[in-house]
Amino acid sequence: MKKIYLILLGIIVICIGAYFYLRFRVLKAKDFKPEVSKARSVTDLRPAIIAKLQQMVKDGSDGLYYLSVEKVEPHVLTSSFDMANASIIPDSQAIRKLDSAQKLPDDLFKISFSKLHITGLVINDFLSTDHLSLNQVSITDPVIEVYHKKRAYNERQREMHANSTLYQRIMKTMRSIVVNKIELINGTFINHDLTKKKSANIIREIAIHLKDVRIDSSTQYDQKRFLFAKKAHIVTTNFSSRTPDSLYMIKCGSIDIAVPGNDITVLNFEIRPRLNKEQFEKHLTAREEMYDVKIPNFTLNNISWWELTNNESVLAKSAEINSPTLNVFLDRSLPFRKVKPNTFPHQALMKIPIPVSVADINIHHGSVTYSEYNPGMEKTGTIYLDEINGKATNFTNIPSQIRLHPLFTVKINALFMRNIPMNTTFNFDLAKYKTGNFKMDFDIGKMDSSNLNKFIGPLGEFMIKKGTLQKGVAHIEGDNFKTSGKGELLYRDLYVVGLKKDHDKPNNIKKKSITSFLGNVLLVKNNNPSKNKPPRMVDLTFDRDSKTTFLSFVWKTMLTGILETVGLPKSFANKPY
Repeated sequence: MKKIYLILLGIIVICIGAYFYLRFRVLKAKDFKPEVSKARSVTDLRPAIIAKLQQMVKDGSDGLYYLSVEKVEPHVLTSSFDMANASIIPDSQAIRKLDSAQKLPDDLFKISFSKLHITGLVINDFLSTDHLSLNQVSITDPVIEVYHKKRAYNERQREMHANSTLYQRIMKTMRSIVVNKIELINGTFINHDLTKKKSANIIREIAIHLKDVRIDSSTQYDQKRFLFAKKAHIVTTNFSSRTPDSLYMIKCGSIDIAVPGNDITVLNFEIRPRLNKEQFEKHLTAREEMYDVKIPNFTLNNISWWELTNNESVLAKSAEINSPTLNVFLDRSLPFRKVKPNTFPHQALMKIPIPVSVADINIHHGSVTYSEYNPGMEKTGTIYLDEINGKATNFTNIPSQIRLHPLFTVKINALFMRNIPMNTTFNFDLAKYKTGNFKMDFDIGKMDSSNLNKFIGPLGEFMIKKGTLQKGVAHIEGDNFKTSGKGELLYRDLYVVGLKKDHDKPNNIKKKSITSFLGNVLLVKNNNPSKNKPPRMVDLTFDRDSKTTFLSFVWKTMLTGILETVGLPKSFANKPY
């Protein structure tokens, strides 16, 4: 957003230069030769204005940019000015020259627009070359392309910018600019990241409305203003972009920024696979989850606009996420992928490239569907979490805040398999994120075997023929490589039946009758607590290997405890597929 504002400011200054020339002739370029053959009369100054603007752009950018203008229309009596079908593009020879001299900036721009209209020039303002006051600036159909490439020789310049305000960076010779109203209509912003060699991100249908814009020393620290405006409304619709691997599309129905109010509202946000399940799997060489995310409404409240525009930091008091849905699918027939040890949630938070801090994130009425295809059974099992409500606190990657409050906490309650109450709390230690330290507490209520068999049959290759699971609790502490803790599972009259694929009837499974009978007689502990004994609590331990993601790490830790509690070998938690 900062780049868009700088471009708008640059266009305003260019057009004001034309007025200076037209009415006072005080600006002097090195040399320009207007195409007088295009003049309508001897007194027609439009060709001279265009030539003057072109020379100003060339001189002001050390020859880096060239201005092309189809038409200008000055209206002296009404103090207004129009420009049509203009573009500013970089010169290839100048790029090579400035790069050789180590003076080429990290960002290069291509700018075009169909119409620019300015009103409200005051004669007294022109007598002072360090102050500018305008009534309105309107820009129609602008297309702004940014080509970003981080250059080593600009490191010092980037450090200087990091320690200065936006006002100090953009205001060099002028002391103040005041504009009552700025409008950008139907804009398009295209960002090319040449450093990371990613595909271009495109934002279309941008509408910007800024009121009471004041750029001077008194507003550079004004935290109630957004881009120096007392009132602002910025909307973009139908945003879409591909992920770097081209497997997903990121879409957004609209983004709405409102000042005052200090809120950003995002509607109909989606991350969706570009391909169906079969096509998605064909593009993979190893096992990987397929995600489908939808968030109908997401709001950031009480944002610090000063931090956002000056330091590119996202600081907000709270966030509200309404009715999010997450669908995950995993095909276990694919080979394992090696997982990096630094992929836990708080480690991902610390990798965000800009400072972020949201005190509270509230989740309302969410849902998660997790499905796995088991090649051993040729079946897909699905786990459902509905009515997810909860709160995440201290979502930050800022070192000074982490020193004061090191824990990033997530507390949620939900309905497991549609109707079983479940509560989970995660505490992620941000001060020890490199080693991945975290804690988890989990409890779940009474469970009927008919609900559990819907997923443990296809995924675990057994079913509960009879029995009632009354309660489960667990406490886990872990890091990048291991977990430990305690768990307790209470149940009555448990009878487990093993399952296998029916080779005689495709897509069917059948019971391992003899094995199940012997297992229940010799191995399975049918009750916890057993008669006249206290409940069995087991140790939860698991050593992480290179194939285990964070959620799989937590689940396998709990699974080893479940297996030990009921009397089955822990090796069942490490199947070859």
